[in-house]
Amino acid sequence: MAKKLVQMLLLLVFLGVLPMGCCKELRDYANVRAVQLLVAETSNGPAFTTGTRTTAAQLLVSMVLKYDYLAAAPARNWFAASAMAFQCDEPGSRGLKDKISELSLTSTGQFNGVAAGQPLNQFVRCLAGNSSYQGVSFPLAQLADSLNSWKSGKYDELDRPIELVISPKPADNAQQQFRLRIRLQSGKEIEQTTPSFIWE
Repeated sequence: MAKKLVQMLLLLVFLGVLPMGCCKELRDYANVRAVQLLVAETSNGPAFTTGTRTTAAQLLVSMVLKYDYLAAAPARNWFAASAMAFQCDEPGSRGLKDKISELSLTSTGQFNGVAAGQPLNQFVRCLAGNSSYQGVSFPLAQLADSLNSWKSGKYDELDRPIELVISPKPADNAQQQFRLRIRLQSGKEIEQTTPSFIWE
């Protein structure tokens, strides 16, 4: 009886029935579905609301990406799948399915000579939320490539805000409202705006 039970368990393991029970669905890919933006004078400061006035030399826009996970059905043999099932992958282990083709930050008003709706890349530096790169800044133009190269295991770090440091303050238009636009390779666009504020 014990021998039959062992044989049955081995058969279930080999066929992938038993271990697949611990990984109900392999969600190999992630897609950006939304973005949240908060503007503040410092990383721990209160977030701006509509009508906030500031005289800070620079502002921080905290960007938090929201993801959906997608189940993929790659052709795997059952034995390999069963071997992997005991170590279930983090969701999104293969990175973004729909890669980011462009990411831009604009203002709804003129900003230091840049017309409304035009990219403010020259005024923006990124500080990644990833703990291993804390304090390292890079141009906004590199952010899309950085996000496209992300794989799981780093999700909990990427879930932290990415700070966009914007300076200097505008000399030509105090009324500001920033808009972040993410264009995906599929053509889908994700857009979010900050509250309108006065930067004097």
